[in-house]
Amino acid sequence: MFAAPTQPFDAQEPEFKAVVLTVPDNDMYPLTERENMTKALLPIANKPMLWYILQWLEQGGILDIKIVTTRDSEPDISNYIETYKGMSAITVKGLNDVSGTADALRQVAPQIKGDVVVVPCDLLIDVPAVQFLDLFRIRRPAISTLFYEVMRSEGGGGSTRTSLALPIIGIDQPTSRLVLHREIDAAKDRDEREEMRLPMSLIRRFPSLAVSDKMQDSHVYVLQRWVLDYIVHNRDIESLQDDLIPLLVRAQCDPELQKSSGIAKYLRSATPQNESSEDSDMAAMQFGLSDAAAKPEDEACAPLKVFVYVRRGGIAGRADQIPRYCDLNHIATRISTEARIDETAKLASRTTVGPDSMVGASSQIGERCSIKRSVVGAHCVIGKGVKIINSIIMDHVTIGDGVKIESCVVCKLTKIGDESQLNDCEIGARVSIPSGSELKGSSFTI
Repeated sequence: MFAAPTQPFDAQEPEFKAVVLTVPDNDMYPLTERENMTKALLPIANKPMLWYILQWLEQGGILDIKIVTTRDSEPDISNYIETYKGMSAITVKGLNDVSGTADALRQVAPQIKGDVVVVPCDLLIDVPAVQFLDLFRIRRPAISTLFYEVMRSEGGGGSTRTSLALPIIGIDQPTSRLVLHREIDAAKDRDEREEMRLPMSLIRRFPSLAVSDKMQDSHVYVLQRWVLDYIVHNRDIESLQDDLIPLLVRAQCDPELQKSSGIAKYLRSATPQNESSEDSDMAAMQFGLSDAAAKPEDEACAPLKVFVYVRRGGIAGRADQIPRYCDLNHIATRISTEARIDETAKLASRTTVGPDSMVGASSQIGERCSIKRSVVGAHCVIGKGVKIINSIIMDHVTIGDGVKIESCVVCKLTKIGDESQLNDCEIGARVSIPSGSELKGSSFTI
């Protein structure tokens, strides 16, 4: 999943600058409360989730990286970056106030000179970064984005259960252009979603249109510099997903909208970078694209283009909700090449750790314990006869004798008393659970 970088890096003129967004996320509470840790450092298979997206960027040869976070989270993330073992040049920028992803970009735009790759801190994906970036390199769209088919949840992982709102998207299959993007209320029933009407003009222009309501936006975007300039000067754009992408998709074949929205002015000022037909053919052969994806398109829709890379199957997901976070822990644990049990951990006799589980550094586990489909962090102390199933136990947790924990997330420095039973719970940091407690579907903080 994480191979060596394949693209050369020019320290003088990097091809892209990456911006990793780590803005607040209320859907991950209480895991992200101040007593525990900032979201970017939440563990996935005993590594901070930020590690995975940094590795993905480095694989694509993107080594100029800026992490954008809040002022409160800046010290913790900066401390982690000091210990991060990678080959990229990483800076951390803490912002006092962030109203959305576009606003975060506006505040760091002066430090970005060329094209920019925007990524979330919580993404795990097995698509090689170079494959996604090649789509942008060859066709030079205004923006490229990456959608993926939502993985089926393996269940468990706390009390939180929220519906996932997915947009309806339309993709011109021969060219990989995103030509339809509509947000639909997740509460609408299936029949109402299926009865959505498509304009005949869209169908005539794109006869090979594929429509889906099962794809999630990964929040990975590659933007030409002029798009960033447009965001800077249009403060009504707060979100890349909710505001910018739908606008650009609608404006692709609508010259009047391009003018009224001010996009046309930025298009005219952008430096043309179109390839010749011969160059496009050679690029298509090199990167395995179809002829249609490498040749000039309908002039009515040029030069504004929005491209999409679609990942079906495989590994792709964001830890934007607690159940999804737990799913990614299960997946990352299964595919990890790290030792299942750290060499410094101590396990007493008759204790079993399943092949789908991990135990972190310096943890101590008593006799007759069973750990299945779970991750135990570092420096944990677990008593005798404990059963941990389908759960995440973070660092420095103390668990008494005879405890059973199933489908839970337990944050750092928590203490769970003897003979307690926890099911479908989220336990915040530094919480003390009394002995003999029986808890189900609950969330606790101090």
